[in-house]
Amino acid sequence: MKQWDMQHIGIFDINFDTGEHYWSAELRRILRVPNGMSPEFLILLQRVHPDDRRALAAFAMEPLQGKCPPHRSFEHRLLDPDGTVRWVHIEAGTAFRPGSKRDAVRVIGLVTEIAAPKTSAKAVENFASTANREVAPMSLAEKQHCYCTNPLTHA
Repeated sequence: MKQWDMQHIGIFDINFDTGEHYWSAELRRILRVPNGMSPEFLILLQRVHPDDRRALAAFAMEPLQGKCPPHRSFEHRLLDPDGTVRWVHIEAGTAFRPGSKRDAVRVIGLVTEIAAPKTSAKAVENFASTANREVAPMSLAEKQHCYCTNPLTHA
């Protein structure tokens, strides 16, 4: 089992039904994003190393493609404005609409900086090149509207 330093874990929460996005203060620190800045995907991509952006985009789109496992992990590089490269590890859980294993309603995840990559940069590139061929664009307008009490309680 991995040992995590709980003081240095950033949290994100994306609710596809309501459109709400949340980044914790620690995730903002990890990403070097000011507290007042909106938690938008394009802002995240600006902080990701250019060679890892396609792979991260493919990873982020999996819940909307109808083939997403309930738990996923991913590692990628961040590129700071001063040129410093840092690695982060993501653990993401996807909640599906009750009775469905394909209709994701929410993604909640943990992000932590890691000292050394567990995944080679080549493996990240391979993921990007194979995953992006399978990713089809989907607008938020195509999503079905529903009311659920707590998507975290549904497997």
